[in-house]
Amino acid sequence: MPAHEISLKILREIEVVNTDIEVEVREDGDLLGRLRISRGSIDWIPALKRSAHRLEWERFAALMEDSGRAVERPD
Repeated sequence: MPAHEISLKILREIEVVNTDIEVEVREDGDLLGRLRISRGSIDWIPALKRSAHRLEWERFAALMEDSGRAVERPD
């Protein structure tokens, strides 16, 4: 199974207002893609691609509930 690396360091609560948050996702050290989080949507930008795959938050929520695997929420 490949090792996935995701790095995000937040020292305090932040509100996404006019600037998106972008998270790099790596698999075995190689860039798999970037996840861009904004107020209106969530985008996936595959490595070496210029175009993003965008979902509005309501569609993302429905997709996760329909296709995601249920896990116990950590406390």
